[in-house]
Amino acid sequence: MSERRASTGITVACAQMDPELGDIEGNIDRTERGIREAAARGAELVVLPECASGGWAFADRGESERAAQPLVGGPTITAWQKLSAELGIWVCGGFGESTADGALYNSSVLIAPDGVKSLYRKVHLWNTENLAFDPGDLGYPVVETPFGRVGMLICYDAWIPESFRSLAVRGADLALAPSDWVPNPHQPADMPPLAHIMVTAGAHSNQMYVAASSRFGVERGQEFIGRSAIADHTGWLLATAGDAEEVITASIDPVGSREQRRNDPFNRPLGDRRISQYALGEVETGLA
Repeated sequence: MSERRASTGITVACAQMDPELGDIEGNIDRTERGIREAAARGAELVVLPECASGGWAFADRGESERAAQPLVGGPTITAWQKLSAELGIWVCGGFGESTADGALYNSSVLIAPDGVKSLYRKVHLWNTENLAFDPGDLGYPVVETPFGRVGMLICYDAWIPESFRSLAVRGADLALAPSDWVPNPHQPADMPPLAHIMVTAGAHSNQMYVAASSRFGVERGQEFIGRSAIADHTGWLLATAGDAEEVITASIDPVGSREQRRNDPFNRPLGDRRISQYALGEVETGLA
């Protein structure tokens, strides 16, 4: 994508798919299919699911390590970089990351046609992820791009309000959220997926766009719901997916909407904060 843009608006895509556990080469093919379809539909940025490189349901750390790869020189990131350069499209996707010091992270990467621009390591591990990965140690980076300030979070991070807020206070216009959403056991049948509520709440409360790409299918008995979603900065959903392989797109304007978002007379959840009244550190109930 050219740094010189005639318009500040872009088309963002979420490419929903069903990665196979441990199948690095097969998953590269699956993600390539989604990236190419997104580009063919005019997307300038595509988001892939969490752990799109090697699957998610690892039994233990050893199995996670066998499917992990380094950021530099790993086959998945190398393949995504080549596609990004060929198609002129930015790519965000989740992968199992291994490091030289033996750490293992549930990570996501943001790739431009000219190289990797940002790396995020999942801060809040969910359930059995604690057996397979180390908690992320990079915080919540936000980077400048031609289409605004962009940060990342991964799946369960969206359930922790500080994740979105950490991006917002760093000036993020857009949050990219590779995810592997699972059914919620308390989900009423007549209500939208709780994941959509978390996405829309995070978008609205932090005045940012959110593009969350989930996976579908079943892996070692764990069901995944798909239902990828793109929300605008007021919290309303612009596009959603079903529970099969699908690419969804939406037109967004993270840069052009910045002043409007920050000075909305109806709701200013960032500008109206009263930080002096918030507890930092120990939990305080306010009860006698």
